[in-house]
Amino acid sequence: MTSPMGESAFGEIIDGAKNGDGRAFEHLYRWLAPEITTFATVRGTDDPEGVANEVFFRAFQKLDRFQGRSDAFRAWIYAITRNLLIDTHRAGARRPDIASNEVPDLATAGADVEALDLLSTQRVTRVLSYLSDDQRDVILLRMVGDLSLQQVSVIVDKPVTAVKALQRRGLRRLQSEVLSEVVRP
Repeated sequence: MTSPMGESAFGEIIDGAKNGDGRAFEHLYRWLAPEITTFATVRGTDDPEGVANEVFFRAFQKLDRFQGRSDAFRAWIYAITRNLLIDTHRAGARRPDIASNEVPDLATAGADVEALDLLSTQRVTRVLSYLSDDQRDVILLRMVGDLSLQQVSVIVDKPVTAVKALQRRGLRRLQSEVLSEVVRP
C-alpha cells in the first residue's frame, strides 16, 4: 500500500487536476499507479502497466464528477480498475487468441531477479485461481488495496455482510490450498 495522503494536500491536488494541472495529474498517478499495477498483475492481466494507464485515463476523463476525500478517490480508482478488468476479460473471451512470434528477452541484466519475480507472481496468481471471482476481488481489494469493508462493498456491489462472508470463505480456501501444497510430495 502506498503512504496515505493528507486531506489538505489531496484537496489541493485534486482541485489542480480538475483545473487541468499536469503536475497534479502526475502526482495522483504516481501515488496510486503502483497499487493498481500490482492489483492488475495479481488479477492475471498480461499488461498491468497498460491497465494502470487506461484506468487513470478513464479517471481523468471523469474527474470533474468526482467528489470526496482521498480514501474515496482510492476506492473510486479501484472500482474503475475492477470494471476495466471485467470488461477486458469479457472482451477477451469473445476473441480468439492470436499466437505471438515474439520471444521474451531473458538476457537482460537481472534476469534471475525477473525470473524469481515472475515465479512468485505466477504462484500467487495460481493460488488465487482457486477462488471465485468475487472472493478473489474481495481479498485483493482488502489486502492489496487496503480498502475498508464498506469501500469494497460499494465496488463489488454487495452488502458488507456478503463481503465479510466472501473474505472469510476465500481466506479459508486459500489456507486449505496452501497447506495442501505443503503436504503434497
